[in-house]
Amino acid sequence: MAFQFNVSREDFLRAISAQQNITSKKGTLAILANVLLDVRPDHIVLTCTDLEIGLKQTIPAEVFETGILTLPAKKLFELARESGSTTISFKEIDNHWVEISAGSSQYRLAGMVADEFPQFPAYNEDNMVGIESEILADIVDKTIFSIAQDKENMFTLTAGLLQKVKKDDRLYLKMITSDGHRLTIMTREVEENFENLQLNPVTLIPRRGVQEIRKFCENKTNFLFGVEEKQAVLKSDDSLLIIRLLEGDFPDFQGLLNMLSKENSIHVSRLRFLEGLKRINLFTEDLFHAIKMEVQENKMVLTSQNADFGSAKDEFEIDYAGNPLSLGFNCRYFIESLQVMEGKTITASINNQESPCMITSEEDEGFLSVIMPMKI
Repeated sequence: MAFQFNVSREDFLRAISAQQNITSKKGTLAILANVLLDVRPDHIVLTCTDLEIGLKQTIPAEVFETGILTLPAKKLFELARESGSTTISFKEIDNHWVEISAGSSQYRLAGMVADEFPQFPAYNEDNMVGIESEILADIVDKTIFSIAQDKENMFTLTAGLLQKVKKDDRLYLKMITSDGHRLTIMTREVEENFENLQLNPVTLIPRRGVQEIRKFCENKTNFLFGVEEKQAVLKSDDSLLIIRLLEGDFPDFQGLLNMLSKENSIHVSRLRFLEGLKRINLFTEDLFHAIKMEVQENKMVLTSQNADFGSAKDEFEIDYAGNPLSLGFNCRYFIESLQVMEGKTITASINNQESPCMITSEEDEGFLSVIMPMKI
């Protein structure tokens, strides 16, 4: 049956914007660039997938005729974005073409039958627990930057490791990420209902899946969250997100943490350190962003050198009483960690001149960052 409906531009744009982020990935099946429109009596359900991430969203609509068809997600997004009308009208005509009216603009868009569209994955809602969106958004925001890019040789580093930890009768949700040069961990306490959350021995959420989880958290207070053997599931009143998990092992990060101590610690203003790093980074080489960090009693000196432009130096006060240190690090790694941290003062712990640097803050209790040194 050919569908016909009117829908709010604002509702439709919000939904199709999230959908086209997933369909924009180049796939082998042409229909994966389309979104499935399932028009029901008083709402429409939009579904998209790239076979790794699937998103289903429900929005209200004024429906005259029900029906089902797939349409190009990118074109739907573009015309909704550019439309000056508050309402968009859809009417399916012959041979799977759809007439779309938005204010003074008229469009004709070619659709594809829904028969070839992949089946949306099944899931078990009994395995899901309620979670505050702010908690999941926080652990993603503070770890996603150090997930390895897809070109990384160790493919499991292109995912975030999710763990549930029980300590002193309290439950915590933890995300760990690493690109081989740094390690980031964020831990947040969760409610007792998380006893019912079943995680795999190794739960690896791919980078794109972590990005979609962060978008899913926006404009929501809470939702249901669950992990099954091969997928993670997020469900709210009007949205359903399913992410295929990666299989494999994550490196032994605990062994690295056990080697580090907080005995030789630098206490420094987070914002002053961050400002200095940004200035020094202006004169680093583009590839490695290498800087020299010299630490003396109550003083830190940052220097960088660029073969084409020159050099930079920044000096400021710190709280440090240990032996002098001369260290090399990737400046960008420090900047990205300090940007997501909270608190006025951070603690940088360094065992010796060749050891990693561990960054923590008493004002951001669950956050920990480890940055490996460089030879300069």
